[in-house]
Amino acid sequence: MIPLSLLRTLAVCCAIVPAAGCQSFFGDDEDTSVGAMRLAAAPSVASAQRRDEDGYPLLGAMPKAAAPQLTDAESRVGQAQLGAMAQRRAAIPPATGAAQVARLQALRQRQAAEVDAALARRPEAQQPSTTPRQSPEDVLRQIEAGQ
Repeated sequence: MIPLSLLRTLAVCCAIVPAAGCQSFFGDDEDTSVGAMRLAAAPSVASAQRRDEDGYPLLGAMPKAAAPQLTDAESRVGQAQLGAMAQRRAAIPPATGAAQVARLQALRQRQAAEVDAALARRPEAQQPSTTPRQSPEDVLRQIEAGQ
C-alpha cells in the first residue's frame, strides 16, 4: 500500500506539470509569429466578394462582374517591354559552355598533378641519432650548471 503522504505529493506533481506548460502558451506580449507579421504587413486588397451589413462575406453569393482585367493598351505595352528584353538578351552572346568545360577540365588536371606530386614524395627516413642518450641525472646536472 502506498503511504498517503507519497500519494498526495504525487498528485500535486501531476497537477503542476500540465499547468506549467500553460505559462508559455498564454504570453503577455503580442503574438510575434511569422504568420501574424506577414498578415500585418500585407496591403489590403479590394475584393469583389459581396458582404452583409456587418461586413461579413455572404457565402454562396457570386460576384456580379469579373475583376477588372488589363486593357488592350496595357497588354500591348507589356508585350513591347518583353519583346525589347528578348532582343537585348539575344544580342548578348551566351557564355560558351565549351570554354567553361575546358577551363574546369584543365583545373582538374592541374589539381590531379599536384596531388600525384605530393603523393610521389616519400618522407625521408629518420636516421637514429648518433649521440648517446643522456640519463635523467645528466640532464639535471646540465640544468643546474646553467648550460
